[in-house]
Amino acid sequence: MRPPSIPTNAIPESYNYIAAFLTFRCPFHCSFCINKLQGGLVLTYHELPGDAWIDFLTRLDTHGVPITLQGGEPGNHPDFIRIVKEVSQAHPVDLLTNLAFNLNDFVREVDPERLNREAPYAPIRVSYHPEQFTLDFIMKRVLFLQDAGFRVGLYGVLHPDQHDEIMRARDICLDRGIDFRTKPLLGWHNGTLYGDYAYEDACGGSAIGTCDCAGSELLVAPDGTLHRCHHFLYNKLAPIGHIHDTPLPRADIPRPCAHYGLCNPCDIKIKNNRFQQFGHVAMQISNIQTATHLFHISEVASTSTAQ
Repeated sequence: MRPPSIPTNAIPESYNYIAAFLTFRCPFHCSFCINKLQGGLVLTYHELPGDAWIDFLTRLDTHGVPITLQGGEPGNHPDFIRIVKEVSQAHPVDLLTNLAFNLNDFVREVDPERLNREAPYAPIRVSYHPEQFTLDFIMKRVLFLQDAGFRVGLYGVLHPDQHDEIMRARDICLDRGIDFRTKPLLGWHNGTLYGDYAYEDACGGSAIGTCDCAGSELLVAPDGTLHRCHHFLYNKLAPIGHIHDTPLPRADIPRPCAHYGLCNPCDIKIKNNRFQQFGHVAMQISNIQTATHLFHISEVASTSTAQ
């Protein structure tokens, strides 16, 4: 067991979310994957080794905010289980996953009490993708973890083409004792913008403008760079810093942006905060100046929620 680390970097107390994207690799190919539809170069990121993640995350002063390990599929990182095991000794840890990793090794190595805690949602949150695998397949994996003592929730995106299947899955899972919750589709599908947004023209793709924006999240890319928002993260644009910086650069300081109109839905949707209180928006945008009309993505993009 590693000795307790001494915090060397603190996040602002206003931060609502810490996202560690261990990798953007994923074995599945969902048609509405928000990472791919909203990003261009996500698969080109260099990936930090486990030691670098463990050193940074265990020394982070989070003020009690859980660290969410995600991707892609975080289980594709070669040091995934060790990262979970060691970081969870220092902080609350959440997982966003498709469970595409070795569950036997995970159960053998990770103490469920390190992840389980009192919270309005399960720390292990699993996505159900009807395009990629059957409900029976993912239910068996969820129940295996539950039987081992882990709190697990299963989530389905209410995409119009999968609505009936998601609702059927919810009913079956609830009967089997699985916490199944639905999440809204975010973005464009067949000419309709889905989701509730604080700035509705910010993710239409129909105009590019300028603005000032400030965030409330720590977003760490697979290579350790820090990003102001998901749009910059997924497109590998102008990081605000790196995990080696001390102190860490703050995302909550308003910065000028020339990408207004191409915002990622996750950054501007109205959602629950980490206490499940509705009304939170990750990005605060001001001084909006709409400029040149360029293109519209309503006919080509359908996106899901990642948080």
